Amino acid sequence: MANRNDNRDVLLNQHPLYNKLLKSRGRKFFRHYGRRGLKPISPKNISELSVEDHIWKTGDSLYKLAQKHYSDVQYWWVIGWFNMKPTDISYKTGDLVHIPLPLEDVLYYIDSEDG
Repeated sequence: MANRNDNRDVLLNQHPLYNKLLKSRGRKFFRHYGRRGLKPISPKNISELSVEDHIWKTGDSLYKLAQKHYSDVQYWWVIGWFNMKPTDISYKTGDLVHIPLPLEDVLYYIDSEDG
């Protein structure tokens, strides 16, 4: 299944400004990931998914929603990506959040050529 770091450029940071931090952590470099260019799912494929709506409330997080709907917190990014709001801070109390289901189909569409 897709991982949020699949198909991303891996960048190594060895900049001198980080020398002290690198040394304190016993590292030679820091690994950074480039942005993953996720394209939106096509309207045709969206129509083939089930979408459960959730009203964002105080205490909510993408991790909690992923655990509840996918039984795995690692897919929090699917909900953020589907709603085009990538982080918890992007949501306000009362926002409508769409949870795409089933997860396997969503991941297939993310990785497919035609979206």
